[in-house]
Order: sequence, then structure tokens, then C-alpha cells
Amino acid sequence: MLIAQRGLSLPPAAARAVSMPAPVGGWDTESAWADMPPHHAVEMVNWVPYPDYVETRGGYTPHVTGFADPVDTLMSYSPPSGGWKLIAAAGDKWFDATTAGTIGTPLLTGMTSARWQYVQMTTAGGHFLIAVNGADAARRYDGTSVTLAGITGPDPTKLVWVNLHQRRLWCGETGSLKAWYLAPNAITGPATAFDLAPLASLGGYLVGMGTWTRDGGSGPDDYAAFVTSEGQVLIYAGTDPASASTWGLVGVFRIGRPLGRRCMLRFGADLVVLTEDGVVALSQVLPVDRAQQSAAAVSAQVNKAFSDAARMYGTSWGWDAFVYPGHNLAIFNVPWGSDAFRQYVFNTLTRAPAQWRGVPSRCWALADGVPYFGGSAAVYRFDDTAQDDGADIEAWAIQAWYGFQHRAQKVMLRRAAPVLRVGERVPFAIDVLLDYRTDVAFPDLVPLYEGSDAYWDNALWDKATWNDHIVVSEWRGVHGIGRVGAIRLRLKTKHKRVAWMATNVLTVPGGTL
Repeated sequence: MLIAQRGLSLPPAAARAVSMPAPVGGWDTESAWADMPPHHAVEMVNWVPYPDYVETRGGYTPHVTGFADPVDTLMSYSPPSGGWKLIAAAGDKWFDATTAGTIGTPLLTGMTSARWQYVQMTTAGGHFLIAVNGADAARRYDGTSVTLAGITGPDPTKLVWVNLHQRRLWCGETGSLKAWYLAPNAITGPATAFDLAPLASLGGYLVGMGTWTRDGGSGPDDYAAFVTSEGQVLIYAGTDPASASTWGLVGVFRIGRPLGRRCMLRFGADLVVLTEDGVVALSQVLPVDRAQQSAAAVSAQVNKAFSDAARMYGTSWGWDAFVYPGHNLAIFNVPWGSDAFRQYVFNTLTRAPAQWRGVPSRCWALADGVPYFGGSAAVYRFDDTAQDDGADIEAWAIQAWYGFQHRAQKVMLRRAAPVLRVGERVPFAIDVLLDYRTDVAFPDLVPLYEGSDAYWDNALWDKATWNDHIVVSEWRGVHGIGRVGAIRLRLKTKHKRVAWMATNVLTVPGGTL
């Protein structure tokens, strides 16, 4: 029997290894630090969460350069017959940005604003792109040339939003609660007014209109959703707004005030709206009171981040909602000061969120399945590389606080080893923050030592056996004593995306004092 006495020491406790999953649950700003699920993260920058690992985001390369003004709008033209086009609006001009290289002769000049909203529509006469910006007359693009849209009734220079619903083109003027609709399958000609002012009890103006499919496909059961600047959603069902027997009000609902004109997004069978309260899906929030909507929102796990960004930059240009099906991502562009932007990103399958930095996107578009964004002087292709225009992508995360023993019992941290799937000798740093302290400088980045020599930019060409991805787990020393710890990982990559699957930590149990 061992008896502890003053002046004597007990034999050292046995070391204990703990294995934790990577933060596949994503970024979390809502959970209390002391009660956060271990697979969530306090911070998570430039990662993409997947069900079984997290991976560094893709990078970007210049696609079309030479713009004298910021690219504020990208429009994808995708006719059924093929031959897609990418149209960029910058300054007072439109350009064809389909082919990589330097911009050529503009398609359109003399415009007042480059901030357009658009929709595509196919009729017996062809496939057309209809665009409006609230300052210039509505325009129509047929794949070759740009002409006036020819919509009569509303002031064509004030049309600022447009939507295709039940084979009808709908549009609305700036600063108005009146919507306008054309005849079925018409892209030009007279429009009929549909006044929503009597139902919009909070006033404001129509930000836009969306189509809520409910079942994932277009059909007669689709709902028309009109969203006002004050956060009211007016839902209608039916096909012909001129007939009371085939068109009727479903209800008027309250959500947070929308952020920007490009605030609506088709999200599977649902319609989501980017608001000051977060990203809300109509199917989840309409049955409940606004006070309960926060918990039901798509962005429930990071609503505080959306609210903080809306408070600081809610009136700034650059809010945008975009779906990238190739990686099951919903990307919400967030303006962040003067000509700076961040992205709040969600895996559409798991809804796990993350934050991106370093992507200077003013607007997004998907053309031929490929994501593009507009920048201050260029159009960029996204996710075709693992670097940002030649620069390293730096990713970091602080995982949830975790009690490696019982939370009342202290532990000594000795070593930590992230389990990474890599294609190059990435420099990384890992440590463990202790007892809710985050004001600790990161350790230096040190390249991987172990694994094959056949890394990108490291092996001898035509000599080494090539391994596209290698799973490695390299121990690094960590130091400190505490009751709870948070794994912190930082790395840089340039040639290959890096997957983080788990982390192993070596601890020595201590006492309860």
C-alpha cells in the first residue's frame, strides 16, 4: 500500500490517450462554451465540414481580367440547347466573360448601375435573360445581343427585382409594394399591377419575390412568396392572379428584415431568406412565431454571427446567397468593411456551418456547373485549385472545450497529433488551449516530417512513387495543466486540399485541486 506523506511524491500517473473527431459539426456561436458538443468548433475558418471529416476550402484563379470597375453582377445564361454564357456587369458596362482571358468589347454601355437582378426564361421565341437594376431600363439578352426588355405598365427604369413564377414573368419597382406580372410565357408587352400594400401592415417596400416549390419541382402547387423590407412574407397559392378562383392568399408571416436584394435562395424543395436573424427556411419558420424562429433557422448554430454582421454591415453592398451543388454547399456572401468580404458556408446535407476568409467575392454565379465570383477588377473561377491566386490558403480552427478527464479534475497535456489526409508536406501547428483562455499566441508552423517523400513539389519527377493523398498523424509537443482544453489547429496549403479526420491527445491525469 502506498501512503501519501508530506515531502513524499507518488509514482507518476499513467499517461492516457484520447481520440477526438474533427469538428464535423461545424462552427458554433450559439452553444455555451462549457456545454458545446465536442465535434463543434468555437472558430472554424477556411474549412468545409463533411459528415466524416473537414477539408480546407478550394481556392480561386483569375478567369477574366482587365476590368476598370468592380464586378458587381455575374449572370449565367444557360439555354436548353447548350452554349452557356457568363455575363459580367462592371461600372456602366456588360461584358461577355465566358472565355478566359482579358475582357473584350462590351456588350452594353452607358448604364447607371452594375447591380442587376435577373431571371432566365424560355419561350417559343428562344431563351432569354431578363435583367433589372432599379436605375436603367430593363434589358433582355438572347445569347448574342442586349436589347430593351419592352415591358410596359411600370416605369421600366425603376424595375429592381424580377422572378419567374407559374410561367409568368413578375417584376417590381424600387420603393414600391406593388408587383407587376405579364401574360403567361411573355417576356415583353403590358404588365398588370398587383398591389400588396393593403396587406403589408409594417410598410416598407418589396425586396423581391421567390417561388417556394415545396415538393422540389415546379408545378401548380408552387407558392409565390413576396418579401418586404420590414420582414413580412406574403404567401399566395394559385396560377392566375387575375382570377379569385385560382389565386388566393395563404397568409402573411413575419421574419427578420432581409439583407440585400439577393436574399432569396432555392434550397432543395425549400425557399430560404437571408435575414438579420440568420438564414430562415420558409417551411420551418412560417408555422412559428418570430421569437421561436431562431431555433428553427437553417443557420441556428451561427445566428449570432449573422446578427452581428447585419448590425455592422447590414446596409453594405455584397450580401448574396448562392448554392454550389458540386460540393453540396450553400454560400452566403457577407460584406465586411470597405471592399472586404467573408462567406458563411453550410454543408447542404448536414447543415454544418463554417466561415471563409480571403475570398474577395462581390457576387457569385454558377455557369456550366462551375462557380465564379466577381472581384474588384476581375472575374474569378472558384474551386479549381487549392490556392488563392497563387497564395497559400491558411485554415484554422478552435475545437469545442473538452474535459479530457472529469471536468473537475486537472490533466497535464503532453502531446497532440492531428490525423490529416495530405498531398504535400503542409506546415501546421497544433496546441491545446486551457480553461477557456483564447488569448494565447499560435505556435510556429512546422512542415510535416513523417510519411512518404512523394509529396507534391517535394518528390523527384518520374522517380518517386506518386501518392495523391497520404494519411499521417504526427505527434507534436503541447504543454499545460488544466481542467478543460480546446484543440487548436492551424495549417497552410497550396497544392492539395487537406482533410482533418481526428486528433489524438496524450494526457496525464492529475488531482481535483
